[in-house]
Amino acid sequence: MSDISYVESKHAPPLAECPNCNHMLPQGLGEVTCEICSAVCRITHQPTTDSLISESIPCPSCNTVLVAGTAERPVNMTCSACSSSFMLTQKIIKVEIECPSCERQLRIRPRPGTRELDCPACETSFNVTF
Repeated sequence: MSDISYVESKHAPPLAECPNCNHMLPQGLGEVTCEICSAVCRITHQPTTDSLISESIPCPSCNTVLVAGTAERPVNMTCSACSSSFMLTQKIIKVEIECPSCERQLRIRPRPGTRELDCPACETSFNVTF
């Protein structure tokens, strides 16, 4: 039996803010708990759900195009042509932050709360709040 391949989805739920504390909510659809104030929020976005369900993915083994058929991520998929299995994972969103000292663009994964970043170019530390 071979190792499972991982394929990242092309679509991701939009980033949302908590209506209670205005901080960023964890990425995802459905019931999401705010990591800052513990409020439970229901996140829905029909265009994203439709895109996830109808997403076409090429099989990593034989390149046969498959349709996801579900909005859940991660999901195990099996190719009907070659019977190989692979995991369709959630897309990881990254944002660009500009260093206040040297204006270099830093790509990071947004997380709720405040983070301290160190610029690799000028070694300046600064805080970012999502």
